[in-house]
Amino acid sequence: MRQEAKKQREIFGLSPLYWGLWLAILILWMGRFVTSFLSIYLVSALHIDEGVVGAVVAMYGFGAIIGCLFGGMLSDRFGRQSMIIIGEIGAAAALLVVSVLVEPVSLGAALFVYGAFASLPSPAIAAYIADVVPAERQQRAYVLQSWAINCGYAIGPIVANQLVKVSYSLMFYVEAAVMVGVTVLLIAFFREVRHLGIAVPKPWDGSGRATGDSATVAAALVDDAALTDDAALDGDAGAAPAATARADAKASMLRNWRRAMTDVPFLMFSVLMFGYFLVYFQSTSGLPIAMTDLGLDLGDYSVLLTINGGMLCLLQVPAMKLFARMGNSRVLIAGLAVTVIGYAVQTVADSWAGFALAVMLWTLGELGTFPIATTTVAALAPADARGTYQGMYNVLWSLSIALAPLAGGWMISRFGGRVLWIACTIVLIAVTIGLRLTKTARDRAMAASLRDAATTAADPD
Repeated sequence: MRQEAKKQREIFGLSPLYWGLWLAILILWMGRFVTSFLSIYLVSALHIDEGVVGAVVAMYGFGAIIGCLFGGMLSDRFGRQSMIIIGEIGAAAALLVVSVLVEPVSLGAALFVYGAFASLPSPAIAAYIADVVPAERQQRAYVLQSWAINCGYAIGPIVANQLVKVSYSLMFYVEAAVMVGVTVLLIAFFREVRHLGIAVPKPWDGSGRATGDSATVAAALVDDAALTDDAALDGDAGAAPAATARADAKASMLRNWRRAMTDVPFLMFSVLMFGYFLVYFQSTSGLPIAMTDLGLDLGDYSVLLTINGGMLCLLQVPAMKLFARMGNSRVLIAGLAVTVIGYAVQTVADSWAGFALAVMLWTLGELGTFPIATTTVAALAPADARGTYQGMYNVLWSLSIALAPLAGGWMISRFGGRVLWIACTIVLIAVTIGLRLTKTARDRAMAASLRDAATTAADPD
């Protein structure tokens, strides 16, 4: 019976605690298309100057910085599920406000709020996966997460292109509706998980120790039930321990923040990936403007996004076996090297075919960057600080969302798109070299973190 239950619980070696969230991510990204079309919307529909558009779009990124920073810490304190649900509901409401605004200043303010809420779940999702998936299967889990995102991303532009033919406003309404629908599904999923008696690992137990190891799930469930019964019997006697636990949790938040800020291998890795992010987000900020300047239209850009998402959707899962043999650092370095080639081709592209070739090349590089980078952060993070580490890492992601349109818009307006792609190629070369030079220190830090997690799981006292 136990073996049969295990078979029912696991698909590809991953439990329902993972797959429920995975399905929500897939649906969510099928409707996540506003940010990809935001620059074109502001220029074409609202007739805002290209230089101003960069500043307006950047406000989304600055809001995302706040969301990632607090989303990670708060998920360590209050739990992953709460941050995911609050973020999606808040983002849907903010998006509806954005859809009715036309002035750059008010649009920027609304996009700031939208960015904060939309990014709140990101570190919580990454930490949740690390909580419920054993370390040896986390690369697979993050690759499959990226696969879901990319499959949704391949479908999203096609849907959005049809929606904007009717009305740009419809694009905002549909994405908001998808967010609300996914939130309802997640609430039902988490409730069903509790109803079935499946324990969701907690970020910490009040003492700063992780309780998220798969081997301790059943024990955590029993302990929670016992604590509930004791609290009912003791009444006010539990008030003092509860206050102590809250104080310990606040201290743990500060301790985790200090640990992340002094973790040199993690900081070096995050800064290098920040350079990659700055280039990556030119695909949704600089690229559509550069293509428009060359006489290409929205449909041409939409097809490129679909090519990008479609290739990732088709190739991500087959690439898992290759990635597992290569190791995280080697996959990252190889992925960045291929991305360099793609952007080098983009420097000479002056037609849709040229841009399509460049996109296909840097899409191949993207296969080995995002999921492996997230896996690397999870491996570097102590078990009881996963949310904080993922939050800090995502802060740089969000900062690049803010800075990429500013830098790209300024460079295109002053020097043209070709100079932008040359600069992107140079940055990618520097990132690739940096990842290679820091590989040994990073691998040692990941091995030490995994040993510490294994020791804590074996001897929690």
